[in-house]
Amino acid sequence: MSRLVVVPRNDVLEMAEISRIFMFNHKEDVLLEQRNLLFWRSLLGHVQADRAVEEGATVLDMGCHRGGLLSLVIDRFKPAQVIGLEPLVKARASAEQCLQGRGVDVLILDQARWDRIATASVGLLLSHEVLPFIEDDQMIMNEVHRVLKPSCFAYFAVGCHTENPLWPAWKQELENQGHTVYDHAPLDIMRAAGEAGLFPSLRPLRETGWVHYNPVTQNEFEYPSATSLLDHQFKHKLLFRFERQP
Repeated sequence: MSRLVVVPRNDVLEMAEISRIFMFNHKEDVLLEQRNLLFWRSLLGHVQADRAVEEGATVLDMGCHRGGLLSLVIDRFKPAQVIGLEPLVKARASAEQCLQGRGVDVLILDQARWDRIATASVGLLLSHEVLPFIEDDQMIMNEVHRVLKPSCFAYFAVGCHTENPLWPAWKQELENQGHTVYDHAPLDIMRAAGEAGLFPSLRPLRETGWVHYNPVTQNEFEYPSATSLLDHQFKHKLLFRFERQP
């Protein structure tokens, strides 16, 4: 079971100051990164195919967790700076440790500290399975529009949404573990992006290839059938692309 840590400030306790140390627990957090590798590589493959980022850019990962995706970004795209937004205190510390000494400027911030990111300063924004934990998708899209440079892109990979038949069961599992999660419909996500002034596009994250799944080690968020497993990865795991137009 995840523990809570309270960080007081001026003797006033705010909700933003109560953070889980782990998303699940330390072992599960490490396994989560291993399971996400295939999705992260697919995500970055689309970025590369779109020629959506230049060498020397600033890359922001919204929900960077332990820094795994940003580590791949450094290897593949050679950014000058990487920024991670992450609500979990322990994960932020792990991300800083993972990314230091890689020859890039590293800035890891609490998820709420969008104010630390300058307007029109980000050349690429990434996010993997973060929206279900955020209630106000319009606020997020407004911030995405603000921090992106003109003609640059944000990519959001989202499988936990209302059109995925597995989402109700997974949502219940997350709530049983003490997480607060929210329903987001894909078209509502695109609408929020449009309202923020972004140009939205959509595609499946993956369409071909091997599906990696070990029922022995994955005891949570299970698939009821092979068909549901394939449908999730090739049909319901979506990739949103949002462009801040010139």
